[in-house]
Amino acid sequence: MSTVTKKVSNYVRKKGFNLSKMSRETGVPYSALYSSLCDDERERSLRDDEFIAVCNFLNVNPMVFAEEKEVV
Repeated sequence: MSTVTKKVSNYVRKKGFNLSKMSRETGVPYSALYSSLCDDERERSLRDDEFIAVCNFLNVNPMVFAEEKEVV
């Protein structure tokens, strides 16, 4: 799992976002979101288009996750 995906995963978990709702609103399959953001054993990174869609859903600038510090 990439560092950026790990940061997105931590952010989603801390904020308690619903993956089903995220899937419906972004068009990213639930299984892809779950594998990338919740299943630590799969270590699947978000694809570029998925990452942008998730950032839009979260209303967070994608560059925030690229910075070195932890996203709060």
